[in-house]
Amino acid sequence: MNLYKQIEYNGYHINIYYNDDARSPCEAYDNLGTLYTAHRRYRPEKEFDDHFDIDKFFEGHIGNFRESFLKEYIALPVYLYDHGGITVSTSPFSCPWDSGFFGIIAVPLDKVRREYGWKNITAERRKRIEGYLQEEIRTLDNYYAGEVFGYCITPESDDDNELDSCWGFYGTDCLEELEAECRHIIDGLNKTAA
Repeated sequence: MNLYKQIEYNGYHINIYYNDDARSPCEAYDNLGTLYTAHRRYRPEKEFDDHFDIDKFFEGHIGNFRESFLKEYIALPVYLYDHGGITVSTSPFSCPWDSGFFGIIAVPLDKVRREYGWKNITAERRKRIEGYLQEEIRTLDNYYAGEVFGYCITPESDDDNELDSCWGFYGTDCLEELEAECRHIIDGLNKTAA
């Protein structure tokens, strides 16, 4: 295990590790959207061409969805930057040599209606779902960047004595909350011991 950070708190260590065995969030979670890739080397889901004809849902240029497509789906284009590591985003990257169109993340409107109990998909609701899809791509980006973490709580005197652990925290944004939860667990351990 590769240690990211060690915190001493009330007689215990909070050891935060990189989660080297993390599963792709496309496999680990029941995501709202499905990622359809068009890149020849990366295919997290079924092949793009099995589901979509690129000329039928983009108008003019990639990223500009046709109105007819948006009557059936909420979707965002996904871009890839591959240079010594992989990163993905719903916005294009500035490097024309090592980046480009990766695919789309999409969810059928019927699935959104069933999931949320909505009859109508208003512009505000569409924006909310687009935000969820962006978060799913951000989580996938954390996975590609190796920013997945886990923790082990041990006594300060014995780092081999694991008292509590949990894995699968995606992104550095969650670390503050993870540390707070670990402190809460330690406070509970101290109350039990008292």
